Amino acid sequence: MKLHETSVLGYSRMVAHPDRQGRLYKKSERSSSYQRRWCELRGNLLFYWERQGDREPLGLILLEGCTVELQESATEPFTFEISYSHGSLGHRAYKMAAEDQASMEGWVRALSTASFNYLRALLTDLEGQYRASGALGATPLEERAVEKSPLVAEVGLPDFEGLHCQFGEEIMKLRARWREGRAGGDQTAQGDLIDLE
Repeated sequence: MKLHETSVLGYSRMVAHPDRQGRLYKKSERSSSYQRRWCELRGNLLFYWERQGDREPLGLILLEGCTVELQESATEPFTFEISYSHGSLGHRAYKMAAEDQASMEGWVRALSTASFNYLRALLTDLEGQYRASGALGATPLEERAVEKSPLVAEVGLPDFEGLHCQFGEEIMKLRARWREGRAGGDQTAQGDLIDLE
């Protein structure tokens, strides 16, 4: 896969906080030693630098289509592997190690849930829960999205503008009611603005 170098470098330098950051040890492809690297997870890209604060990353790992598995042994504690079992390049794997158990578990969890496919499955699950609650009515969200956008029909993505409008309606009603209460001189809260139960 080809990535536009300028865009990727710009993404690695963003001021916004990464999804996860910290030290990991990356096993060298040429030897059996591990090199200490500063790593930042941004979306589905894992960037790594020689040191924290370096201007340009040494490399990046694209996390689409990968599996992340624990690889602990007595000689190599807190290790895990990012691997791709199929693809145009065949089998490819990155062996990484964390500094402690908690850090390893956090990284494995973050890396396992960073792919677009995971987020899509999560969105589908949440849509099912929302539909089961009776909030959407009879027409499934995906069908309405396909009707509104030819891109959605071709790629199969949900219509986020439609989602935003749907979920925002209730919030706008509650906000208007809250403003009316404040304008009427009612400065004390009459219950929660949004019911979280």
